[in-house]
Amino acid sequence: MKRILGVMIAVFLCTNVFAQGIEFEHGTFAEALAKAKKENKMVFMDCYTTWCGPCKMLAKKVFPQKEVGDYFNAHFVNVKMDMEKGEGIELQKKYGVKAFPTLLFMDANGKVLHTKVGGADAAGLIEEAKIAGDPSKQIGALEKKYAEGNRDPKFVAQYIKALYSAYKQEEMLPVGKDFIANCPKEKLANVDAFTVIAYSEALEFGSEAYKYIIANKDKFIAAEGIGQENYDGVIGAAVNKYVSGVATTGTIDELKSAIEAAKKDFTTPQQKMMEDNWYSTYYLAHKEYETWFNKQISSAKEALKTDKRMGSSILINTTYRVAMDPAFEGAGIYGKAITVVEDYMKEDSELLPGFYCLACLYKKENNKEKALENINAFISKNAEKGGKNDQRVMALKEEIEKM
Repeated sequence: MKRILGVMIAVFLCTNVFAQGIEFEHGTFAEALAKAKKENKMVFMDCYTTWCGPCKMLAKKVFPQKEVGDYFNAHFVNVKMDMEKGEGIELQKKYGVKAFPTLLFMDANGKVLHTKVGGADAAGLIEEAKIAGDPSKQIGALEKKYAEGNRDPKFVAQYIKALYSAYKQEEMLPVGKDFIANCPKEKLANVDAFTVIAYSEALEFGSEAYKYIIANKDKFIAAEGIGQENYDGVIGAAVNKYVSGVATTGTIDELKSAIEAAKKDFTTPQQKMMEDNWYSTYYLAHKEYETWFNKQISSAKEALKTDKRMGSSILINTTYRVAMDPAFEGAGIYGKAITVVEDYMKEDSELLPGFYCLACLYKKENNKEKALENINAFISKNAEKGGKNDQRVMALKEEIEKM
């Protein structure tokens, strides 16, 4: 009897713990809308994929928290939709979901009131939910005010942050350009004005606004809410956009000149890495794939001397890109990439991404046996480490088996 009572108490306690967080419905989207209408609530939809890291973090660390559950369960009918399965596929198309996680806050008719793209902590998620419930802060209301001509710096800063949160990147740049063009230069050293510039990345290298900010560096850094880090972020973004543009369309000499011009205004402790990235952009844009590959691997080997994690990351990202980017088909680099990964894995035989990368590369080489050997090794070792082999992994194995 005591044992039965103990089990009942344990079950009760477990149920209580899991009931503290967000309670998600298990029916269809239409059923969620119907329930929201009946209960006079909004709808919260977590748009996720099985391979998305931040999605998993939200599900494991944020959604189960009591304060999150208290707020969301009181104000929303909550649903989770895998954007790559079942009803989620059509919902992704309908709502234009481009990144994960995308958190949609809707009315009971399915109209989006507010969008948050990316992860958040408990307090941040509740704040996003409160914005969704405040008509004056919903993105539709902000868009209307902006269209009507509201250009107050504090409002435009609020609007640009809402666009950023909703992942409306194509709308941010024109807002930033318009603001910079019409804001008196002496009023740019203000936290709201600088917020617009920072979020929109609309500052153009060499423009009058850019020259003013460079000439008044100390003033901007000293301004409340700006500081050195934000100043560096804004100028660094302008420099990077300019040099990357030259790298994409210009000659190698024009790229060198652009780098030297930029260095007069701004350098970073990661200057060599920045310059390597610009040259990498140049070689890719001009289809000098072998030169690009050799320099990337050289950078990886250099990084490995002082930072094993960074070096292995560069190496795997480079070789994985070779495997997955159609631009490399016919470039004759697959064999080189395989050799690089296999040589490295002689020193680090448990590098999981290495097995996956090799499976992709051998698949490109039409070597079914080696591709299958490596994808099976990845699946096995990943499971041993407690990892979940998601849909993409199993799909790759299936493709290899059909070769």
